[in-house]
Amino acid sequence: MKNLITICFVLFTSFVFAQNQKLNLEDAILKQRTSLAPERLNQLQWVKGTDQYAQIIKSNGADLLQLSNAVKTKDPVLSIPLTDINQALRAKKIDTLNRYPTLEEFNKNTFLFRQKNNIVKYNWNNKKVEEIYSLNEKAENVDQSNSSGNIAYTIDNNLYIQTTDGKTVPISTDGNDGLVYGKSVHRDEYGISKGTYWNSTGTKLAFYRMDQSMVTDYPITNLDEHPAKVKLIKYPMAGMNSHEVSIGIYDVATKTTTYLKIGGPKDQYLTNIAWGPDSKSIYVAVLNRATNYLWMNAYTVSNGIFKCNVFTEADSIWVEPTHPIQFLKGDDSRIIWQSERSGHNHLYLYNLNSNELIRPLTFDNYDVLSVLSATKEKIYFTSTYQSPLENTLGVIDLKTFATKHYTETHGIHTFLLNESNGYVIDQYTNTTTPRVVNVLNSKMQVVKNLLTASNPLKNYAIGKIVLGSILASDGATKLYTRMILPPNFDSTKKYPCITYVYNGPHVQLITNSWLGGADMWNYYMAQEGYILFTLDGRGSDHRGAAFVKGIHRQLGTLEIADQLAGNSYLRSLSFIDSNRLGIHGWSFGGFMTTSLMTRTAGKYKVGVGGGPVIDWGLYEIMYTERYMDTPEENPAGYKKANTLNYVDQLKGKLLLIHGTSDDVVVWQNSLLYQKKCVEKGIQADYFVYPGHLHNVLGKDRAHLMTKVSDYFKANL
Repeated sequence: MKNLITICFVLFTSFVFAQNQKLNLEDAILKQRTSLAPERLNQLQWVKGTDQYAQIIKSNGADLLQLSNAVKTKDPVLSIPLTDINQALRAKKIDTLNRYPTLEEFNKNTFLFRQKNNIVKYNWNNKKVEEIYSLNEKAENVDQSNSSGNIAYTIDNNLYIQTTDGKTVPISTDGNDGLVYGKSVHRDEYGISKGTYWNSTGTKLAFYRMDQSMVTDYPITNLDEHPAKVKLIKYPMAGMNSHEVSIGIYDVATKTTTYLKIGGPKDQYLTNIAWGPDSKSIYVAVLNRATNYLWMNAYTVSNGIFKCNVFTEADSIWVEPTHPIQFLKGDDSRIIWQSERSGHNHLYLYNLNSNELIRPLTFDNYDVLSVLSATKEKIYFTSTYQSPLENTLGVIDLKTFATKHYTETHGIHTFLLNESNGYVIDQYTNTTTPRVVNVLNSKMQVVKNLLTASNPLKNYAIGKIVLGSILASDGATKLYTRMILPPNFDSTKKYPCITYVYNGPHVQLITNSWLGGADMWNYYMAQEGYILFTLDGRGSDHRGAAFVKGIHRQLGTLEIADQLAGNSYLRSLSFIDSNRLGIHGWSFGGFMTTSLMTRTAGKYKVGVGGGPVIDWGLYEIMYTERYMDTPEENPAGYKKANTLNYVDQLKGKLLLIHGTSDDVVVWQNSLLYQKKCVEKGIQADYFVYPGHLHNVLGKDRAHLMTKVSDYFKANL
């Protein structure tokens, strides 16, 4: 097997740094996105309607906004010190800024930014504040129309609109814990991330109304109170009552609200809201609770009445819409839709006049990841065309339907498209490249380098990373792997190995990016003499529908089989101590850790699982029922996946960790596991983080990862 690992080193990109400075665990955790991360350009963005880009730099210790040309002429063309903005704020008797805020709507002469409860519009030509929108200090979910300047926001569970004349209009007054307006619904699944949607002119607002009065209350204990108090949240568990959602349209001119007359079961999903360009129609993807049938429907805005069905989608397993229809700029009769109907996520072109499919736009065995721009001439998109571990830029010519994929540079890219001239800012990393930022012309040729970041870890003893693959137990399915070796790795020695696992839907841990997609804790533990291993098994993202959907109704089964293939691979390597294998993961990874420590007892000596799902019957409807159906429909699947049923099979040392205020994977999961351990006379270890939600963040994260590290050091 030495030859096999040698082949992996040859075939897959790897890096190694031969310095001697050691990583400090606290620095690795708290500085992995600051001083230990590659240099980046701050707030890099195009100035709309120009060939210029903007960024924030430091000059003599102070923030400075620079505007530069895409090509090398006069560079920079303009510098705007923070003192200019502060002087304009003082003139309006508003508090000044200590640093540049997040800049939005960067247009030819102006940009917007938030300053406490104000939205400020600044003109850099005349160095004046043009407009100030002062909001209620309790305002949340702020959504301003770029066209009209009207602002939607929520206070508690009610929705308000503040018009440009400063008047505030309550859209709802009856909001409460059971009735919520203007916020995200369906637990942020199906591409939903907000609750308000302005039309193109900012004169009409679509919003969600969520009635969750029928959803069971769930207790979250606030330990900071004296005595502790219970906060009740609405948590719709699998198989139980779900919330009921409707969509309202508020007309700013008439001050009236019209609700869409969608009909159908009250617990269906209303997703992917999109306004028609003329604002006379609005489009909603209506998905049944079983998630196997979708209707893309159009509704008339003026009265909320059903207008037509554009298309339907059905799947025997699930349909999972995550992007609304997208109109081609300059052509209101054609739209693009993203769908996995072919087995991979691809783009489809529809004619709205006839509600007919014109043609698929993308094909083959890759996934479309995002659409950057769609006009009547061209579509710019990103995909896994080159590799599931990378993303590349693609351009579709809508006259010839020819597609060009730009694959010259391997890695993970972030593309910023200048729609006015086709220039692209390309930011990318790979395992040997900390970060490069280039300006590309319309032919995707580099015309200007903005940054080539140096290696922030050049002085540290960082071990080699190897990206490779193995085959699943079926002998055909490729499973990507990542291995991080200790510094000064010696293939004649034997090392303990920790597998970091997630292996759940919508997550991909292994990429051809800086550090291979791993966080710095992996490199710290490698430095401490461990090999760190990760395998993205079936269910993981960006591998096509079949790769994900094999887990249907049996969460944990194929995932365990794939992780065991990784376990067998590790045991076959001469430099791995097969008696010292550990496993660690969080959330779905916590479920996997607990499962692997019991359902495959003896394969791993030590496990640490955080925020674990123990019983899928205790997890939310929107996620669980898509992958498992309901407990009533699939009792055998729920029973098989329930880790409570395997407690007495535990071998080795297991530590479970949970935040006491977790409102994603509720605390009850791991508490019931501890209860079952007591009943069965099983000794398992447990640690809680009082007041923390699903993830332990901030300075306490260093405490968490010290706890995890020390547990492996003591027991593996």
